[in-house]
Amino acid sequence: GINAEYMGIHFINKVMTSRKKEKKEDKDPATLKEKGNKAFQNGFFEKAIEFYTKALSLEPSNELILANRSAAYFKLEEFDKAVSDGDAAIQKSAEFAKGYFRKASALRQIDHVEEALTLIQSAPEKVREDPNIKQLLTELQQDFKEDNFLPRDHPEMLRFNKFINWLKSEGANFDKIKMRYYSADYRGVHARCRLRKNDVFLVIPRNAFITLEMAKATPIGSKMEKAKLNLLSPKHSFLSSFVLQERRIKDTKWEPYLDILPKCTNNFPIFFTPEEKKWLEGSPFLDQVEEKISDVKKDYHTIVTAVPEFSQFSFEEFSQVRMLISSRIFGICINGLKTDALVPLADMLNHKRPQQTAWEFSDKRNSFIIESKENIERGEQVYDSYGKKCNSRFFLNYGFIVENNDANEVPLRIELDPSDPLFEAKMKIVGNNSSKKIRVSEDLTEKNMQHFFSFARFAIFEGDPMKLYTYQFQQNAVKKSDEDDDEVTYQGTNIPPISIENEKKVLTLILTLSLDCLLYTSPSPRDLSTSRMPSSA
Repeated sequence: GINAEYMGIHFINKVMTSRKKEKKEDKDPATLKEKGNKAFQNGFFEKAIEFYTKALSLEPSNELILANRSAAYFKLEEFDKAVSDGDAAIQKSAEFAKGYFRKASALRQIDHVEEALTLIQSAPEKVREDPNIKQLLTELQQDFKEDNFLPRDHPEMLRFNKFINWLKSEGANFDKIKMRYYSADYRGVHARCRLRKNDVFLVIPRNAFITLEMAKATPIGSKMEKAKLNLLSPKHSFLSSFVLQERRIKDTKWEPYLDILPKCTNNFPIFFTPEEKKWLEGSPFLDQVEEKISDVKKDYHTIVTAVPEFSQFSFEEFSQVRMLISSRIFGICINGLKTDALVPLADMLNHKRPQQTAWEFSDKRNSFIIESKENIERGEQVYDSYGKKCNSRFFLNYGFIVENNDANEVPLRIELDPSDPLFEAKMKIVGNNSSKKIRVSEDLTEKNMQHFFSFARFAIFEGDPMKLYTYQFQQNAVKKSDEDDDEVTYQGTNIPPISIENEKKVLTLILTLSLDCLLYTSPSPRDLSTSRMPSSA
C-alpha cells in the first residue's frame, strides 16, 4: 500500500513538473519557434502555424518568425496570408532578404508577377545580392516575358482584353487560367495557379455561347432549315451561316468573340498555294485536300441555290469560316437534347493526348464547364484532347500535326476481282459495291484494322459461297462514321481467319496495296491508294 501511494505521488509530481515546463516554454518565443520549425520540417504545416502564431503573440516584431509562418502558409497554398506575413517581415526589417523572398514567391503563385518583380527590383542592394533572390528574380523575369510576348498596345492584345471583359460581363468564370501568346497568331491557355484534379477552372454560361438551334433561327438559317438541304456537313454549314450573318450586324453582341477568331487561315491545307502544295507531292493527302475543297464547294452551292441571299457571302468567306467552325465546335447535351456549339475561350485550349481535362454542359450550373482530370502546375499549359486522330485529319481539319502520333492511318482500298468465280455472289453480299477504302493503322486492336482484315479475307475467299452468306448473316448493323471521316466504316463484317492459305493471300494483298501506295507520285487518278487484288495472290 505504501509503495502504491508513493508511486502515485511520484507520477502526480512528474505530471505537474511537465506542465510547469510546458507553461514556461509556451512563454518563450524562441522555443515556440523551434517547435514550429520542427513541425514544418515534418510536414505538419498547420501545427507549425499554431506554434509560430503563439510565438508572434509574444514577440510581434520578430521578422524571422513572420517569414517562417509565411512559408507554412505557402505550403498550404494560402498565398494571400503568405504575402501578408512576408510583407510584415519586410516592414520590421527593410533589409531582410527572406521577407522579400517569401512575399515575392507568394505573389508569383497568385499570378501577381509584375508586382513581385517591382518588389524585388526596388529592394535594397543587399537584398538583391542574396542568391535566392537572384534566382527568384530570373524566374520572375522569364514569367513576365512569357506573359507579355505581345506589347499591351498590340492590336491582338487589345482585341483579346476586350473579349475577356465581355466574357466576364456575361458571367463567365475563369480566374484560374490565363492566355499566353507565342506569336501574334499562336496562343495557348495556361494555369494561373495550381489546378488540382477535378477543379472546375472554366465556366461559360448558356448566354455566352452559340448553339446550332440559334443558327437555325436566323433569317438565313430558318430558310436553310425549311428547304431541308442535303448538306454534306450540316452542323458546320449552319454555324458558319450564323457567324457570317453576325459579322454583318453592327454592334452585335457577339462582336468581341467574332473579332478574336483567327484572321489567318492559311495553315489549313485547303488554302495552300500551288507552291505550298508541291511539298505534298507524292502523298495521298493531296487527294483528301481536293475532296475537302469539293465538299465545301458543294455545300456552298447547295445553300446559295436554295437561299439566293446567301450569295452575299463569297465562297472564300464561307470556306474560311467553315474551317474555323470545324476546328472549334463542341458536341454537347443541354437538358437531355444533343446539339453543337461554339464556346468562347473553351475553344482556345490546344490539343494534347492523353486527356488532361474534361468538358461538358452542366444542367445544374446552366453552363459549359471544363475541369482538370489531373493536377496541373502553375504556369503549365492547359490542354484539351481533340481525340485520337490520324495526322491527316488533324492537318486537314485543324491545320496542325502531332509529332510521333500513334494514331496515324493510311487509306487503302481493296477491290473485288471481276474475274473471281465468286464475284457475283460477293457483290450481292456487299450491295454491289465492288471496293472498300479502309483507313489502316499500326494498332492491330483498332476496329478499323479488324474491318480491314475481315474484308480482305472476304475478297480473297475461295470455296463454298454459302460460307460467305453465313458470315453475312452474322455481321452487325451498319454503322456510319462521323462527318470528319472520309469513309463509311466497313459494314460490320467480322470474319475471323478462315485458313492458313487465306491468311497468306491476305498478307500478300497487304504488301501489294502498301507498295502501290508508296509508289504513288501524281495527284491523279483520284484514288491514290487503289489496287486490284491479284487473282493469283
